[in-house]
Amino acid sequence: MAPLRSLMDLFRRVPSLWRRGQRIFAGSRFAENRETLLRFLGFDAASPEEEARGLRLLQENLSPAQREQHGRFGYFDVVGGNTGKRYRIKYGFQLNVALLDDRGRTKAVLCFAPEGNLPAGDVMLAQKLALELSETDTLKIANKFSYDYHRW
Repeated sequence: MAPLRSLMDLFRRVPSLWRRGQRIFAGSRFAENRETLLRFLGFDAASPEEEARGLRLLQENLSPAQREQHGRFGYFDVVGGNTGKRYRIKYGFQLNVALLDDRGRTKAVLCFAPEGNLPAGDVMLAQKLALELSETDTLKIANKFSYDYHRW
């Protein structure tokens, strides 16, 4: 199955995905099995060695404060290179970048990533560098979802 290009691809394939999903997920826990989920969506999962190498590269390129924050909380904050806005990058591939307000609360969630099937550490490093080095260009291509923290 080819990787999904848009949400519309998912809707077009729902019946076949449902049947395929029933076979793939039989006996597995949906939320806990990342490799199964990626295979279900048409992506190849990175090997544990590739994941470890990607996270090691990310760690080597974080500032000491970011490294400490990532180790304690599983995320790190980045200051945009053009506007000085703060962003929080969590572990993940998509929808893992949050625009923060002046009190540190999530104002919006951004979705942007490099092309290709990359380990999470590589994706997070690319997101960090994009925000630090070319924030305005990155924001032009990112999908932005507003987040109303009062509702939660």
